Amino acid sequence: MEKEIKTETEIKTESTAKKEKKEKKPRKKLTKGKIALIIIAALAVLFILYRVIAGNREVPTPVTTDAVTNDDIEVILSYSGNVSSSNVNTYYSVIGAPVSEMNLKVGDRVKTGDLLIAYDPDELALLKEKADLTSAQAEGNYSSSLEKNAKASVRVTGMSLTEIENRLDEITAQTDALNARIEEKTARMQRTLTDLQKSTMDVDQNNISDSTDAAQGNTAPVDRTTDDEKHKQMTLALQESISEVQYALSYDPEILSWKKQINDLAEEKTRLTEAASAENARMTSGDKEALEAQRSLSALDTQATIADVEEASSGISAECNGVVTELNVHPGETVAKGAKLITIASTDEVQIDMQISKGDIGRIKEGQSVDITIAGNSYTGKVSHISGTATKNANGVPMVAAIVTIDDPDDTIILGTEAALKIHTDKAENVPVVPYEFIGADTDGDYVYTIGEDSRAVRVDVTIGLSTGTMAQITEGLATGDVIITEDPEMISEGMLLVETEAVE
Repeated sequence: MEKEIKTETEIKTESTAKKEKKEKKPRKKLTKGKIALIIIAALAVLFILYRVIAGNREVPTPVTTDAVTNDDIEVILSYSGNVSSSNVNTYYSVIGAPVSEMNLKVGDRVKTGDLLIAYDPDELALLKEKADLTSAQAEGNYSSSLEKNAKASVRVTGMSLTEIENRLDEITAQTDALNARIEEKTARMQRTLTDLQKSTMDVDQNNISDSTDAAQGNTAPVDRTTDDEKHKQMTLALQESISEVQYALSYDPEILSWKKQINDLAEEKTRLTEAASAENARMTSGDKEALEAQRSLSALDTQATIADVEEASSGISAECNGVVTELNVHPGETVAKGAKLITIASTDEVQIDMQISKGDIGRIKEGQSVDITIAGNSYTGKVSHISGTATKNANGVPMVAAIVTIDDPDDTIILGTEAALKIHTDKAENVPVVPYEFIGADTDGDYVYTIGEDSRAVRVDVTIGLSTGTMAQITEGLATGDVIITEDPEMISEGMLLVETEAVE
């Protein structure tokens, strides 16, 4: 079988065909944007060619235009802040007693009505009993003082306390004088008795010596007899005198009178002493007022203690849904009245703490609505408070503290986390607006360009009201329906010859 021999020309033609087939790719479809770029490039080339052909003749610049329309415009400022509670409840001990129950730790969530802390019931019962006894004691002291005062008033003799004291001094002097008289007279009588007894011993019919009588204890030798009548009479007389003196020592009328006077003075002294004590004990009106006040204070203290015991008997319960942020007590610990026990940050009332920069101080106001995002969840709120003072941040820039309150917080919110804020500030409805990119600015102010009747650029000064990142409200210089050039103002100059073209979509 013969092989087919190809010519060099056929080989090259086949190779070229394969190569073209290999390199051939599908044509891409032109987009509107690319078409627009091609048109603009073509117009630019034509414009250059026209300028070259026309020489020095002025060629108009193609521009697009649009009419000013009315629309709503609202300024929304973006901020961030930290989530916190707008209602933090701190609970203090209502009584001094041991804590019997407390099963919480910092970070725990609680619900309204949950028992936070309970007190030892036995200790509460003891405190109530002590309060009742204290009240009874105070009432008893009050009654006793009034009774003593009443008795003291009865004992008063009509003499002043000074007069009573003076009379007591007189009684003491008189008593001392009477006792002195009694002692002096008794001493004289005793000496007389002694002398008589000595005389009796000297008249001894047996001639017994005085020393013998004294040794035998014969102080009154009444049993002696004597034959001598004279001695007998003398002995009888002495014995009679001794008896009289002995009787006088016990029954002397003058001494008895003095003793009676002393007794009378003693009785008077007792009465006056009691009267003086009564006068001292008698309460003045001020004393009574003080006693009454003390009684009332004691009653109030007792009532307060009993009220505290009754309140403490039910323990301390949460007044709102919240989170434990501080804990200062442990089970079994005895706490003092007024001691700080536990702090609950409410999750029913949640706020965002933020700092307003100096550029936005005049734009953010209380009552403005806020869109809030926390951990991917959306909420609504409002600016509820703006501080009246500014503080400098770490960079020395003045910042004003503000609070945004969340309208309807839920249990997913975690206090202390960050929140993104969109604050709805100023808003204007149905007003002339212009895209910000078509507004120029220089030392003379803000402006736009329009096309005059001679097809040349005309500068129009404008006053901007509200503005966003893309749109601006025009308060002066333009009205609805006015046509402006929708090109970069920096590419236009006053008096430039223009030609209007349709905008490329």
